[in-house]
Amino acid sequence: MDLFTPVVSEELQHPHFRLIAQPGLYDPESKVLKNWADGFADRDNKFVKEFQTTFNSSFWELYLFACFKELNCSVDFSHPAPDFILTSPYGEFIAEATTANHPQGFRPEWDKEPRMLEESKMEDILRLSTIRLLQAVTDKHKKYISSYSKLAHVQNKPFVICVTPFDQPFFFLQDSLALVRVLYAYEQPLIIPGTHEGELLIVGESRKYQVQKKPGVEIPLGLFTNPAMADVSAIFFNNRATLCKVRALAGEGKYPVIFYGSRAIESETETGVQRFVAERPNHQETLLDGCHILLNPFAKHPLDPQLFEGRKIAIHDYDPQTDSYKLKIPNGFLYQRVCMALIPETEEALKKYKASTPSTTTYQELSSEVWVEDQLMYIGGQNGPFCENHMAHYRGWTILVSLDSIDQDWSGLAVNVLCYSHPKFMQANGDDDIASLGLAEWLSTKEEAYTAIKRKIDAISEQS
Repeated sequence: MDLFTPVVSEELQHPHFRLIAQPGLYDPESKVLKNWADGFADRDNKFVKEFQTTFNSSFWELYLFACFKELNCSVDFSHPAPDFILTSPYGEFIAEATTANHPQGFRPEWDKEPRMLEESKMEDILRLSTIRLLQAVTDKHKKYISSYSKLAHVQNKPFVICVTPFDQPFFFLQDSLALVRVLYAYEQPLIIPGTHEGELLIVGESRKYQVQKKPGVEIPLGLFTNPAMADVSAIFFNNRATLCKVRALAGEGKYPVIFYGSRAIESETETGVQRFVAERPNHQETLLDGCHILLNPFAKHPLDPQLFEGRKIAIHDYDPQTDSYKLKIPNGFLYQRVCMALIPETEEALKKYKASTPSTTTYQELSSEVWVEDQLMYIGGQNGPFCENHMAHYRGWTILVSLDSIDQDWSGLAVNVLCYSHPKFMQANGDDDIASLGLAEWLSTKEEAYTAIKRKIDAISEQS
């Protein structure tokens, strides 16, 4: 399969393809992609055109094919669908590829400049990706029900959706955070500073049960926390599968590339993060680095996770009995990696690429999150002995009402800033520049605690 001989005119080519197809500039990277494609079957004779025009979905499919080969899986291409019919050392399974792309009218991932990163907020990146990943997974589940499940070669086999985001310019910063929200309604650990310099203590966890698409439209999360998506056995994911992955595997090249990132430290005596900065060819990275497999505990046909063990692949799961999200991170796991290619500005291919990627287009943006005023909302999670957490916005304040699980009574806190998550509330409550309030008494119900903390806010507002 000849990926790089143009089959469409230059104006129809995707910017990424147009760059890597320039003669002499990306030869080592092109070699990596050709290796990924070795043995891949173009069953509908559209793949090369799609690779050159839309790029990302085809790039992801080639990466997946290379991963399955690396995992010692054989692929049966004798059927037109789904994408991959696989036989592994641990049994047969079906895999379908999809990508989460930018919404119509929003900025595409390739139209970016470094200065935009300073203006980007991580929570906005996560919210958009949560919405787009949720849509991508849901659409593939619907496709399975309406089509794939009726095929004899699919029935009674684990069905795996392979998804990755290309939904916005800095999609690669999110790791698996958005997808974990989508599948397990889990947000993040709650962390406070320890008594020693640089020490951090995990005191609980925050949950995320819904995402706001726009004010007034809340979409429920937690697809793998109930049996509704039991047809899907697992999700395969890698947010490190980008052109930086290709550059890392290419080794030597015409121009320098600097890699920045972090790997997990997981041992009997230590848990932490090891940061790195390296220039190729000194940067070491494997094809499977950064991969995640996210299991569905309600799957009708469970996927055997042994296929992914011992491979520096993160394995996610959920225990319905305890409502617990579980994550197994192997030592050396690639948490994050970005790269910077130092291509001279005089390089004709680079000038041509920049000229083809407009940055003056006006794009739509995700609406800012807005909560209904004075509406107490369940957010769950746990912070030390406190659980059954609820939050609300009231008169410019954010209220947190919690149950003491030991004494079974309620109390409330408030900060004079609008927060949209438990971690942000904790951060604001620890900020000396932000006013805060607390109740001196413990009350029998959350409603009583909520009313009591509102009275304190009313008193302050009336004084001012």
